Amino acid sequence: MGGIVFAAAMSHAPHITGYANHAGKEVKDRVYAGMTEIGDQLRQAKPDVLVVVSSDHFHNLFVDRMPAFCVGVAQSYSGPIEKWINVDSFSIPGAEAFSRALVEQAYETGFDPAFAENVILEHGVVVPLQFLAPEYDIPLVPILQNCMVPPLPTLSRCYDFGQFIRRAAQASDLRVAVVGTGGLSHSPGAPEAGDIDREFDLEFLGALASERPVQVVDWSSEKIDAAGFGAWEIRQWVTALGAANGAQAQTVYYESVAEWETGCGGVVFETSTS
Repeated sequence: MGGIVFAAAMSHAPHITGYANHAGKEVKDRVYAGMTEIGDQLRQAKPDVLVVVSSDHFHNLFVDRMPAFCVGVAQSYSGPIEKWINVDSFSIPGAEAFSRALVEQAYETGFDPAFAENVILEHGVVVPLQFLAPEYDIPLVPILQNCMVPPLPTLSRCYDFGQFIRRAAQASDLRVAVVGTGGLSHSPGAPEAGDIDREFDLEFLGALASERPVQVVDWSSEKIDAAGFGAWEIRQWVTALGAANGAQAQTVYYESVAEWETGCGGVVFETSTS
């Protein structure tokens, strides 16, 4: 019997690799150490499949076609589409059978995700992969979640979608890892870029580490908006929380990195296949 053997969430700012040395060495080293630690824990769990839930920054999807959820169903994926993020071109196998089963089961249980065979990987997936699967040897299922164009899926819908991923994993014979990527507070390209809401970030991380992590599902849109439109990406963290069945998280790292215009953090959720 399969199930979720690992669940985590982490920031995916392109500057982490693209402009790594713009941050102070000590800050960069702490972020890299934290991301490496999450990758080490993932590989220790020995997953058969890696599901990465990210937003798409107008490379595969655009304002004229922006589903709430889009599941990659390809045999393999390549990237990065952004050449400036300082990652060499690569390919990674796709977990095609599991991804197609995921879509079929979604349609049978009240979810209607789009699916795509031609997904080109961009920084939302590529940057975390440098730490999660640097050898590109774990079959991938990329799920693109709308955090770009309102109306956005609600936090409760994201949590429920994560719960669905959990059930689909349990129905398989595969060991599945789920990682949500994005956030924390940031406003890329805006006049206030670089103004990081550290208070918001720490409150969010604290809520995930509390005895009732699902409290974040009740956070208002106004509260999230105040932390910058990049904070909309906490939806991916909430999806990972759902995949972890609402379990507590351990904060592995957090740094407010103005040079990367992002509050950068990472957590690992307690997991059980039952």
